[in-house]
Amino acid sequence: MRIFLTGGSGLIGSHVAGRLIRSGHDVVALQRPNSDTSFLEAHGCQIHVGDVRDGIEYHIPRMRGCHAVVHCAALIYGSMSWPEVRAVNVDGTRNVLQAAAEAGVSRAVHVSSIAVYGDPGDHIDESAPMDRPLRPADLYARSKREAETVAMRFHGRGMALTILRPSAVYGERDRLFAPKLARMVQLPLTPVMGPGTNTLPVVYAGNIAAGVESALSGLGAGRAFNMATDHPITQLELMKWLAVGLGRTPRFMHLPAGVIRAAAKLGETLGFNIPGARDLSLARVAALALNNNPYDSSLAREVLNWDPPHTHQDALRRTGEWLRKQDRR
Repeated sequence: MRIFLTGGSGLIGSHVAGRLIRSGHDVVALQRPNSDTSFLEAHGCQIHVGDVRDGIEYHIPRMRGCHAVVHCAALIYGSMSWPEVRAVNVDGTRNVLQAAAEAGVSRAVHVSSIAVYGDPGDHIDESAPMDRPLRPADLYARSKREAETVAMRFHGRGMALTILRPSAVYGERDRLFAPKLARMVQLPLTPVMGPGTNTLPVVYAGNIAAGVESALSGLGAGRAFNMATDHPITQLELMKWLAVGLGRTPRFMHLPAGVIRAAAKLGETLGFNIPGARDLSLARVAALALNNNPYDSSLAREVLNWDPPHTHQDALRRTGEWLRKQDRR
């Protein structure tokens, strides 16, 4: 199968590219100018320089002959304005899928996020309503909701489309989550929120790639699937196993859960935010860090036959080793 991929130099996209090529598929990757395409080129991807914000006339000839499109490109949490976020995450989704439809592409996988559900509850599966209020500053969640609406309009118009909703993702070539976690592990005392025995909504990018490949088979077309639990993992396991790859032996400092929640509430009242992730709610981070993973991913296993091949212990070790190599460079 010949597959057109957006966001191939990113975390999920690079793992998708690697897995698809190892499975014998041809991958055509759309990459912005000045993107680091070394991983893609080393794995034999064909590179097209461009941007999801380009008009469909630019993309159509590059998609001709492709059987499927995997749309991973997105602006994640940052400090951008709504027009900037919308141009990539919503309008970019429309551009890619409209071009794919006109180029005769018959299958599509759109990578979304569990952020579409808003603040987490006790148990969230795909039947959860998508109308929970979002904080005005949560531009990422807002854009992902709109992008899903846009994407699903293309299903059935000569195209079978599936939506995947990962949770927090880590892995080699991670530029957001794992580096922040590594800095915490390398502190003299590594902070742990509460007892640290709660399960977290954290998945390995290589396991998401396995889910993408399953979705490309046509299973689950016209539906959305949570991919927020590949294997259960606690906060302490996350820290310990990443530390192995980093060559560290962390000493943990447990912070009382009540203090964490109060600090998050006060911080939001005072207008504080996470550096580099202005639209990520402090209260949301505290809730996900202190409570058990509320996102049910059983539907993906049942319908897509999602069978995550990588354990967290091995994947976190490899991620830590990759981060060490980046530090040496």
